[in-house]
Amino acid sequence: MTVASSAQSLTREGQAVRRVVTLVEPVADLIVEYDRREVQATEQQVSSNSEQRTYRAYEKLIQWCPSVHKLVCPAGDAATAGFEVALACKELQKGADGARGDDGATLKAAIAQWLNESRPAPDPPFSSWEKHGRGFNHDITGKLLCPVDYDWSNADIRSAIREFQPDFHVTAHSWPSFLYADGDYDPTRPAKGLFKGKYLVMVSNIVAKCTELLRHSGMVRCTSTASSCTQHQLRFALSSCSSWVIVDEDFNHEEFYHNIVDYFELPSSPQKVAELDDLLMWWNQRIFGRQNTAHYQPQPVDSLSVSLSRRA
Repeated sequence: MTVASSAQSLTREGQAVRRVVTLVEPVADLIVEYDRREVQATEQQVSSNSEQRTYRAYEKLIQWCPSVHKLVCPAGDAATAGFEVALACKELQKGADGARGDDGATLKAAIAQWLNESRPAPDPPFSSWEKHGRGFNHDITGKLLCPVDYDWSNADIRSAIREFQPDFHVTAHSWPSFLYADGDYDPTRPAKGLFKGKYLVMVSNIVAKCTELLRHSGMVRCTSTASSCTQHQLRFALSSCSSWVIVDEDFNHEEFYHNIVDYFELPSSPQKVAELDDLLMWWNQRIFGRQNTAHYQPQPVDSLSVSLSRRA
């Protein structure tokens, strides 16, 4: 394989990074965390929450970008291997950022179309190419982005949010309304309907092209990271922010993304684990169809007749 074709292959692999690995961490940081753990393997040091999150992302990286595993576990010269890893990171990052940009452009136009088709029709209508009229500048996107802890129907609260009053900050510490089914939030049951907003499903289907690409790599189910990336991309598409930034006014996109990932990957109880399994099944049925259920919720085969008869 030539240098050019190898670079192109890595760039294609990198397209998976911002979709099923991590939306925010640089590829190089994931490999640095792997190296740190290899060096300190015998020291039994306790990793921070951030380091553990980064390592979980590294494990996804080697799953979806198999070239990385070959590069970080070389059999040859260490100096040459380090140079190759640096070049690989550059190409993977190129593919990752390009895919995020492509998804952002696609969703920017799609969101405008969906909202303009809603009834009553938005006034003013949304532009498919310009985002200044979105976010809290428009009542419709403002309602979708409004933290569920605030009542958007209250005119005083709408004004307070738009004027950045300190009692009504919009931060990553509150879930936005669009994450909930029909935007309904019950403070006595805060997880009810969470991550079931209708636009989340529509965004997942709009990124079906990406899903088809990943199927060739063995992806036949929606993962928690893929779901988290989708939710974050929708938040960005609804906002008035014209280009990708980590902090948009008071809202920290990286913190928001990590809150979603931690919700899925660090359940607080066995009951929450069961709830998340049901939620991921709900997502998978809407993205991959009911006929693929065995891929994302395998049968307990040890308790079925074939296994039982072999042990009898």
